[in-house]
Amino acid sequence: MGKSKVALFCLIFIVFSFLETYAQEDDVSTTYNNHISTNLFLPLFESFDLSYERTIANTWAVGLAGAIYGDRISELSTGSSGDIDRFDTNYEIMPFGRLYFQGAQNKSHFIELFGSLSQVTESRRFVRNTNVEGFGVYERGIEEYTVGGLGFGYGYRFLLLEKKLVLEGEFGIRTNFNTDFFFLNATLVRTGIKVGYRF
Repeated sequence: MGKSKVALFCLIFIVFSFLETYAQEDDVSTTYNNHISTNLFLPLFESFDLSYERTIANTWAVGLAGAIYGDRISELSTGSSGDIDRFDTNYEIMPFGRLYFQGAQNKSHFIELFGSLSQVTESRRFVRNTNVEGFGVYERGIEEYTVGGLGFGYGYRFLLLEKKLVLEGEFGIRTNFNTDFFFLNATLVRTGIKVGYRF
């Protein structure tokens, strides 16, 4: 009788050890390193963005985001308006890096540093044109060009539905590397409520 109890105990111990090992392996297999998301805030300004993020270490992730902006996005800019120059961003590509304070596999506060390459339309500025006589004439006009920038963001990310669904809030601000409006054209970028999926 005693031997059968020992055998039963050993069998239960082996089964539980196996289940625990299997559960640990299952936890490892549910680590999600890829993440796509979009900003629910931007459609209010006739705009759209999409972000891809890849976890590269326990607390670090890198990614690439792109945004297409509508006419109303200028409401988020501190740039000039009225009768003087106006700067409108048409689209933007933003590589970024993130640091998650509680780890990239958990809900966490994070800080983000991102670059920016954007197409800007500058209107109501003086543009030099050549008239029919061949003389240079300055007139109010529109100029389109590409400009780089740098930004910083802070936010918090929730992980739901077995850590597959992402819900996060972020505040980010970016300025362009243009000596004429380096400080004046600070714009809220990557700011809002985002929803995403991890895989």
